[in-house]
Amino acid sequence: MKKKFNLRILSTSDIHGTILAKNYADNSLTCSGLSVVSSMVKKERTQSTILLDVGDDLQGNPLMYFHQLNRNKYKNPLVDVFNYLKYDYFIPGNHDFNYGLDYLQDFIGDLNALTLCANILDSNDALLFKNAYDIIEFPNGPKVLIVGVTTQYIPNWENPSYIKDIKFINAFESAKQLVDRFRSEVDLVVVAYHGGFEKDLHTWEKFVEDTGENLGSLMLKEITGIDVLISAHQHRHLSEKINDTLVIQSGSKADSLGVCDIEFNYRDKWVVTKKDNKLLTSTGYPVDEGVVELVKDIEADCQNFLDQKIGNVVSDNLKIDDMFSARLNKHPIVTFINKVQLFYTKAMISGTSLPNDVTGFEKDITIRNVLSTYVYANTLAVLEVNGGILKQILEKNAEYFICAEGKIAVNPRFVYPKVQHYNYDMFDGIDYLIDIDKDFGERIVEIKYQNKPIKADDLFTLTVNNYRASGGGDFAEYKKLKVIRVLPFDITELIIDYIVKNRNLTIKDEKNIKIISENC
Repeated sequence: MKKKFNLRILSTSDIHGTILAKNYADNSLTCSGLSVVSSMVKKERTQSTILLDVGDDLQGNPLMYFHQLNRNKYKNPLVDVFNYLKYDYFIPGNHDFNYGLDYLQDFIGDLNALTLCANILDSNDALLFKNAYDIIEFPNGPKVLIVGVTTQYIPNWENPSYIKDIKFINAFESAKQLVDRFRSEVDLVVVAYHGGFEKDLHTWEKFVEDTGENLGSLMLKEITGIDVLISAHQHRHLSEKINDTLVIQSGSKADSLGVCDIEFNYRDKWVVTKKDNKLLTSTGYPVDEGVVELVKDIEADCQNFLDQKIGNVVSDNLKIDDMFSARLNKHPIVTFINKVQLFYTKAMISGTSLPNDVTGFEKDITIRNVLSTYVYANTLAVLEVNGGILKQILEKNAEYFICAEGKIAVNPRFVYPKVQHYNYDMFDGIDYLIDIDKDFGERIVEIKYQNKPIKADDLFTLTVNNYRASGGGDFAEYKKLKVIRVLPFDITELIIDYIVKNRNLTIKDEKNIKIISENC
């Protein structure tokens, strides 16, 4: 028997459909994408390598949006690419449910990789994805336990019809149970967790709300025997060694590759003698033309789809050039999205946010413009809200801005540990005044509906997307509200439908949100 064995674990996460090194907003080239990661994997793969992905892959890119609209015509391009790269394992993420469970199950069914998830159950309390873990016994080598778990917070975001009768149990407890069960039987323990960290990994101070969404820090502190913790969800670039555990998180949109190296020596049993990890960024690696070839047909049809002209802007250009200004001054594109939401729901008030980076609309509006402006697979909910809770919601949104060095700036909480500009909503149907010199919770100094001050017991109908309506973004206030109805249509589809029906858009620049400060 060999006396030494070297194992390499390669990992990706939060790919969000990014197969090609391309920005679909303008087709400019990028240095990320699975077509680049494929070249990285080919270079880094050794004789004993495990390649796994930790979820959030099926949603977030126009190519995947096009596929889910035409799923009966094309094979899922991500399946072909995953199989081409020879992934060994897949752990589902929250966004992998965004196009429905059937879409996710079809993807999993065609994968050569084994899907692992220990904490998502079906209506009979059986594992939804069949396998919670896997034990690899390398020929003349060590035994390796791979445990897969997914953030249990999915019901707080997802369209309820997509997760009906599914149970999400505690990811920490599920991982701990399996690690405790098998630790003495294996030589290495790997936990692959689609979730992040609720505490700083060095000071152990809290830096995100401890809602259960992220349990990585708890796993590190209270599960004995994890050798490698591969995390995801927060889109962070992490390569750490915490106590004796390798910790890795490989960014997002296939912009990096996690590499963990473990050396074993045989001393009556296999003993880990060295552990190292690193994070490789995709910059500088070539595109693997084999990946490009795999998706060329659906890519060509997708490009034709994206370039379809569906309307035009009669008023000022709805293009966004400055994201901060677009939020500070409420860009007209926000008014337009709210207008669409109000039109289809007949609600009195509408709220929406801008994704972290968006394009807005050119004079000639194409489907590409829409998908580059509203990038999420959301539906709409209509809620009943009183004036008191409405003010609480506005107060939480008002925390987005702070005064720093004499200028209005973004609260760092919306940037670190994860960029979350999308958790600042702007509302139409009301007029309100934010004084950022005041303390959090006391910043909304005026709210009016149809020029009349809103009282605490006044009732309104409010429409927001299903993510926010379920409390996404830690907006617990929404969970208190009565759901009047849910529209089972993708908001992107509603926006496209509205533009096609109206063709020539004249959007007013509604300045119904005023932000004031004497110190900035």
